Amino acid sequence: MGGANIKPELTLQLQDQRVKLNEDIVFQCKANDLEDVKVIWEKDGLTLHKSYRICIKQSGTELSLTIKCAKGEDEGNYTLWLRKGSDSVSHSVKVTLLEYDKNWRSIEWREKLDIKHNLEDLTLKNPQVKHLNFLLLGPVGTGKSSIINSIQSVFKNRVEVGALVAAEAGTSFTLAYNNYQIKNSENKALPYVFSDIMGLENDDMEGSHPDDIISMLKGHVREGYRLNPRCALTENNQNYNSSPTPGDKIHCLISVLPADKISLMEKKVFEKMDVIRKKASGMNIPQVVFMTRVDLACPLVKDDLQCIYSSKNIKRKMQECSNSVGLPMNCIFPVKNYHEENKLDGKMDSLILDALKNVVNFAESYVDRLYHLEH
Repeated sequence: MGGANIKPELTLQLQDQRVKLNEDIVFQCKANDLEDVKVIWEKDGLTLHKSYRICIKQSGTELSLTIKCAKGEDEGNYTLWLRKGSDSVSHSVKVTLLEYDKNWRSIEWREKLDIKHNLEDLTLKNPQVKHLNFLLLGPVGTGKSSIINSIQSVFKNRVEVGALVAAEAGTSFTLAYNNYQIKNSENKALPYVFSDIMGLENDDMEGSHPDDIISMLKGHVREGYRLNPRCALTENNQNYNSSPTPGDKIHCLISVLPADKISLMEKKVFEKMDVIRKKASGMNIPQVVFMTRVDLACPLVKDDLQCIYSSKNIKRKMQECSNSVGLPMNCIFPVKNYHEENKLDGKMDSLILDALKNVVNFAESYVDRLYHLEH
């Protein structure tokens, strides 16, 4: 029998749980006495209540908490409180969700050379377009210039630093509208041109002007134009191309977002990106996201890049990207840029080539549509 003077204690404590996604999380424990004891379950400091997924039971001195079909948000710290008058006892444990048993997206890790050769041999069907134009868009310090260097490194078979990169993220290092044509190890120009611009910033007086970026999408901006955050390019400027051809237009807009800092990005930056994205959608320009800094977002991936598509953290970050920019998951590609490395890495190359292969397919389809519309 319970007694009024018995202080609540756990005689069988909770255990940390490591479960797979969609498995049930089950906590069980036992107390010395539960008469007149208030039982409270918490997750990360917030009280849990019964719901269609949460089952809280008490039978005699035995207690249990079951959370059905574990999801990403269920990972965290759980605490059981037993309170009786002025006495209380608590015990905290942790729930960790295990990685996926198999990759949730396929990638050709072993066939890098085949992908590379196919990309080198691409011939565009539209005679008005000599090369596919890709515009890199994103906040300062996300690795836009590093993406160009990384792609160039893969085709040159050595680490390249053609597009200058700032050592630390602060204000944008890129001040002009610069185009970089990718070349192979034999210095042959490939049909891919990447345009690098000043990053977007929270302050309207800093970073690329959204109207300039929209003009770039339409092919109105000539290479070398010095970006002015306070004033967009006008038609009477010598850098304004008044009669752009299909070959002058941007054929795919690539947003660059850092996996480890997506949730910390300024709302104003996303608002600017949204304005540009909607204009690109109105022009039917394909859009993708290159998600950089994946090694900083997931320890598992930092240890082994080949685990990227079995990582729940990376999938969660990709979903954040999807929600933030309004693009589906199949348009989001995690990559790791060359930054500290001075030698090529096959796994890094495979991710870069996989992302490039997809954006080339999107851009080529868009260019083909332009040709058919005109003929």
